Amino acid sequence: MITIRMKYLATIFFLAIFCLTSLSALAAPPDNFTATMVTTGMAMPMAKMGNKTRIENPGMKGIVTISLVDAKKTISMSTINKTYYEQAMQDKERVPATHDPDVVFDKKKIGSETIDGHPCIKYDTVFYRKSKPDEKYKATIWEAQDLKGFGIQTEVAIPKNPKYPGSGGKMVSKFKDIKLGGATASMFEVPKDYKKVNSMQEVMGMANVGDMMKQMKKGKRPPKEE
Repeated sequence: MITIRMKYLATIFFLAIFCLTSLSALAAPPDNFTATMVTTGMAMPMAKMGNKTRIENPGMKGIVTISLVDAKKTISMSTINKTYYEQAMQDKERVPATHDPDVVFDKKKIGSETIDGHPCIKYDTVFYRKSKPDEKYKATIWEAQDLKGFGIQTEVAIPKNPKYPGSGGKMVSKFKDIKLGGATASMFEVPKDYKKVNSMQEVMGMANVGDMMKQMKKGKRPPKEE
């Protein structure tokens, strides 16, 4: 049950990060804000400042993911056990950004709509790398005109990724409780009293799950907690 739940939450979280990264690549300024991103029935508090993003995972209490595009790394940390884990962000796993000279970007206005009381311009977009013309990304964006062109809603066509079971298809995300300029530098930094660990399992406080499973297969009961 734990394994199935972890895979499901990992898939949802991957899609959310993909959508947020797509927003930074596709939508107009501003690029500093805090908001709640609602997608696949989950509400995720998040923040963005330049090429830095932060998302709190509602399915895993206390788990926060910080993506640092310029540093090409992702930090996962737990506000409960005060641990964090760093890993490299591979270029092939990142959505291309519009400032990348290798990117071809097409944005076409297709109409106007009102989303949650905000007057929006609706765009269809397609973007891809010149070096990888077969890997095209498609999305529809609603930019709120009263929020300086903020992409208040996105509908992204998600490509399949073999690393994430269930990925692929279409994903709609809405942003609520938007505060322009609300992000601060400290939101994207690991507190000094946090301990660096070697795996995501340790961050989640599940470092001994593998050993416990092995013991159960051998007919041994895991030691009781004192």
